[in-house]
Amino acid sequence: MKVAPYQKTATELFAELVCDGQGLSETEATARLEKYGFNRLREMPPPHPLRIFLEQFKSFIIYILLFAVAFALAIGEYVDSLIIVAIVLVNAFIGFFQEFGAARSLAALKEMTEVEATVLRDGNWRKLKSRDLVPGDLVSLVGGDRIPADARVLEANRLLVDEAVLTGESLPVTKTTEVHTQVLELGDRKNMLFASTAVVSGRGLGLVVATGMETEIGAIAGLVESAVEEVTPLQRRLDRFGHRLGLVIIFICLMVMVLSCGKEYLQFHNVSRESLIAFSFIAISLAVAAVPTALPAVVTIALSIGVKRLLRRKALVRRLAAVETLGSCDIICSDKTGTLTCNQMTVVRAWTLNREIALDGESLSGALEEVEKLLFTGGALCNDAEIKAGASGREKRGDPTEIALLISAEQAHCRISAARVDEIPFDGQRKMMSVTVIENGAFRLYAKGAPDSILKVCAQVLLDGEVLPLDENLRRLIAGRNDFYAGQAMRVLGFAVSPLLQAETSLPAREEGLIFIGLQAMLDPPRADVRAAIVKTYAAGIRVIMITGDYRETARAVGKEVGIEGGILTGAELAGMSDAELRERLAGDTNIFARMVPEHKQRIVTLLQELGHIVAMTGDGVNDAPALKKADIGIAVGSGTDVAKEAADFVLLDDSFTHIVNAIEEGRGIYDNIQKSIMLLLSGNLGEVLIIFLAVLLGWNLPLTAVMLLWINMVTDGAPALAFSVDGYGRNIMRRPPKKKDEPLLTGAKLGLIAFMGVTGTLLGLFLFYHFGGVASSEDQLSKARTVVFNFVVLYEMILVFLIRKEYEVPFFSNLWVWNSIIFSLLLQGVLMYTSSLAFYFRITPLSFFDLAWIVSLGLLFSLVFLVYRFSRSLSLKKPSL
Repeated sequence: MKVAPYQKTATELFAELVCDGQGLSETEATARLEKYGFNRLREMPPPHPLRIFLEQFKSFIIYILLFAVAFALAIGEYVDSLIIVAIVLVNAFIGFFQEFGAARSLAALKEMTEVEATVLRDGNWRKLKSRDLVPGDLVSLVGGDRIPADARVLEANRLLVDEAVLTGESLPVTKTTEVHTQVLELGDRKNMLFASTAVVSGRGLGLVVATGMETEIGAIAGLVESAVEEVTPLQRRLDRFGHRLGLVIIFICLMVMVLSCGKEYLQFHNVSRESLIAFSFIAISLAVAAVPTALPAVVTIALSIGVKRLLRRKALVRRLAAVETLGSCDIICSDKTGTLTCNQMTVVRAWTLNREIALDGESLSGALEEVEKLLFTGGALCNDAEIKAGASGREKRGDPTEIALLISAEQAHCRISAARVDEIPFDGQRKMMSVTVIENGAFRLYAKGAPDSILKVCAQVLLDGEVLPLDENLRRLIAGRNDFYAGQAMRVLGFAVSPLLQAETSLPAREEGLIFIGLQAMLDPPRADVRAAIVKTYAAGIRVIMITGDYRETARAVGKEVGIEGGILTGAELAGMSDAELRERLAGDTNIFARMVPEHKQRIVTLLQELGHIVAMTGDGVNDAPALKKADIGIAVGSGTDVAKEAADFVLLDDSFTHIVNAIEEGRGIYDNIQKSIMLLLSGNLGEVLIIFLAVLLGWNLPLTAVMLLWINMVTDGAPALAFSVDGYGRNIMRRPPKKKDEPLLTGAKLGLIAFMGVTGTLLGLFLFYHFGGVASSEDQLSKARTVVFNFVVLYEMILVFLIRKEYEVPFFSNLWVWNSIIFSLLLQGVLMYTSSLAFYFRITPLSFFDLAWIVSLGLLFSLVFLVYRFSRSLSLKKPSL
């Protein structure tokens, strides 16, 4: 088995890499650069604009429309073909500009790793671009540096490294030079430095062991490249719907052709060329009537408007078709740090033997006791972090734990004026540090460290203003409080002071005989609004899974705090499981995954998808990028890395989990609006198709001409369908389960409703056609009957708008766009009816008041029949809504 660099001594690594403590020569470095290549990650080329544009035409419905255009051109129907082409192009350009504006490549990976490094070459330290580093180089690191490559720690002086972007851990890691003998996860390799992580404080020397794609971040970049981008549920449903609709349209057109030709052959024992063209024109008219011509534009506009709505709700969309997918997801796999928590260590409890103080982020009110002042002062003095005003607000630098102590001292109104005169630095053996300061002309030592280490150097306690001996009972009491906090996944620090000594005397004794003053317990707290947001997701039938690189107990405590409960699994346990075993755990109640690495996250997402779930993955670190790309919907938080953002479909502009829930609500609303538009278009189109089809079967004249059908599809029902794109949402939108992955775009209940409305409209339309003499041979009667049916179909489709909105429990007056679209459509119909040149082109005649009364009466009858049908259906269902 291959031995990793963290399992080797420095001597072994020098021998393996053929280098020494003097660094590489420039000649050797150049040769290695030729061998290993530049220290940078492979760049993914951005999608070509032409490809993005052509992708907009990948829809079976678009193919049918383009075929209709070709056929219409072939038989000389240029106006019809141009109108359809215009609609198709408008749809394509809307989608193109939205996706082209959001398209980005993984070039951000290069920017992230392109930093300068201090490198030893030819025995001299010099600044080099990180891309020029090679294995065998020696790099010097100090607080604030970005680590340029994977390196083995050779020297470490209080070296703290923030590895959150790689491992997900919220606390910085103390680096050491000790050799590890066991196989360890990434976050446990204390003697390794990883590219793109950051030095928080201290100093160190590292030996570069891997560069470019061979680094840990390079391995993650490789996973991102290899991850297959999933087709969204909406794309799958629209594709299936388009194929099925296309087959139905082809069948109907062929039936009409066969029946028409058969009828003429039986009459005349021949089918003339002119008749064949006429029958073909009827068939293509049916195709135009059957295809929801406005659907591509409706879907694109609904998604584009959804993008704007989501932006107002702090979510930036990078891929247009992903807007709806979030509304369909039934599992959210959430990172912990920065998504469920604040990603900022915060002191939440300050404890002395007198009392406990709860800190909630606000300034403390009331007077503090002397021991409490010493406790907060000790936290601020035993500290190397900084908080100072900057151009963009308060800038914090240093160990997050020490920053938390500075903030707690601020909240306690402790003004630190003592000057540090001596220090004993922290080390892993003692697990504590101490500083000596001058206070009011006297010396005092403050100590900070692990509570058990602090207790070892204490002989007294400060209780009720008196210094008392530290007996065994008090020791057990302090240790019990420490255990209590630790059991809640808090990080606990103990504090002690020495008695005051006059400045004329020698410095106080070092770390012995000290006075114990108290504990400060801190954690990365959950966001205030997360618990309520998770409750809302449960009500919506959505499961929340936490996947983190943090420790088991920390993950469990955060999960309990925010409302994510159930089984817990660690990375080591997961690695030992087969896919079948892990699939079983995922199908159960295991909702917390701790100590996870990128491969684990990607595997979890993949298996959840195999179980039929639509998975949303949230994250902010480099380690989240592969799973973000693999998931049905990837959500990166705004403060996250560029790598995570480029792999995601959505970027939250602030890190609140609540905005994810808001985005889900928007996604569901967008899906509902698309469904409403499809129901409107199909109900209307079904009525039109059946009117033509049944008239041909009965041997009647055509009740509607091709140009009438095109007008209805493109103008009168197109405007309300587009208005549905901005419609409001139903009251129960977040109280119903999400769509199943294999659920069709239109369920059986919705198809039944469409069929009922279409058949009812057809029968009423055919009745009007017959009543007004449409079956007669008189041209005037035929023109009158067609005009009546034409206007009835327009009114019928306007009525459909309100009936469909009622099905979704949308408030009646909630959308002025719908009302305006109906008024607009009726006005256009009026202009068409009473403009002589247009009326001549459409071959329509003016209608009398009684003619219009017939049309309105049958429209009201249609509404009444629908309401009776809906009421009878509600009696047989537990819920009246679909």
